[in-house]
Amino acid sequence: MSKIQLVIIGGFLGSGKTTSILNIANYLIGQGKKVGVVTNDQGTDLVDTNFLKLKGLTAVEVTDGCFCCNFDEFLDRIEKLSKLNMPDVILAEPVGSCTDLIATIYKPLKAKKVQSIEIKPFSVIADPKRLKKLILDKSSNFHAEINYLFKKQLEEADIIALNKIDLLSKEEKEDLIQFIKGNFKNAELLAISARENINIKQWIEMIFTKESAENTLDIDYEIYGQAEAHLGWLNLTAAVDSTVKIDINKVISEISDKLRKEFYKVNGEIAHFKLLAVSGIDWAKASISDISQQLSFDKMAQEKKF
Repeated sequence: MSKIQLVIIGGFLGSGKTTSILNIANYLIGQGKKVGVVTNDQGTDLVDTNFLKLKGLTAVEVTDGCFCCNFDEFLDRIEKLSKLNMPDVILAEPVGSCTDLIATIYKPLKAKKVQSIEIKPFSVIADPKRLKKLILDKSSNFHAEINYLFKKQLEEADIIALNKIDLLSKEEKEDLIQFIKGNFKNAELLAISARENINIKQWIEMIFTKESAENTLDIDYEIYGQAEAHLGWLNLTAAVDSTVKIDINKVISEISDKLRKEFYKVNGEIAHFKLLAVSGIDWAKASISDISQQLSFDKMAQEKKF
């Protein structure tokens, strides 16, 4: 019996993990592979899980905490996926504030000698805006502890995927590549765009041909804890019942505009805002990963009014 290949793809909030996983899954399915996904976040009834299911993938979730704090539940979800569709590959997306996964997931899996799983190299996705704020610390409204967390995520990676290169000039891309190469020497680097499907095939080839170096972190858990404490979380589900037709694309846009204005008032920052709206057989999903960023739709509702 062949082993399930477990691929963990990390990265800070809003870096593009879910979009990347969707594209990787679609490519593997196109190659005849069965794929399952494990999502993860601090709340329940996760946007990412529902989004991936709406896209036709088999997805389960680990909720109310990160993989590293819920290792047994993580193993349980892998077992659940195995019973659902016996996948060849499981793609796992840890919560965006998580790091130290080599110590808390990779090594415990090996210690347990889980015979059915072959764990592949750890990829970390880097958002260009977050990298710029790491380089130019003064430009960020985030606390220094959060930049510490982001840096530790990159230090742990076997593969760093510099995402959203379609939004960068040639000079910006080269500057960031040089910064990564100079500061995170243990990782292989690939420049990608998950949204535009640039270099996804090359990334997959790297994942399935490279061995994990198991880059164990020297991490200050007091600073790590402070970083997570600075991040606020809200998970909200609401039902709207109306006697008149509603344009759900417009509703999503108005909610995000209101949110951004309120954060501007208090000189706050948005790490990641995402909203999924479902009505009948149609749906829309959009997100913001920086307070200066305009709302970006992963999918707009086609009928628009419901």
